[in-house]
Amino acid sequence: MNWYILIIVGVAAIALIIFLVIRNQKDEIDLKKKLNDDYIKPKHEHIDTEVDRTT
Repeated sequence: MNWYILIIVGVAAIALIIFLVIRNQKDEIDLKKKLNDDYIKPKHEHIDTEVDRTT
């Protein structure tokens, strides 16, 4: 009788761990997408890098 309860609890614990791992990976991907979308890209302003030559 106790073996049936232990098996059921064990399977439920393994299922919970698998669910949490998959959910964590999905949340990590969503967070990366959100952070990349919220990042304000710097504007490329024209910077005069030409050096005056003296002769």
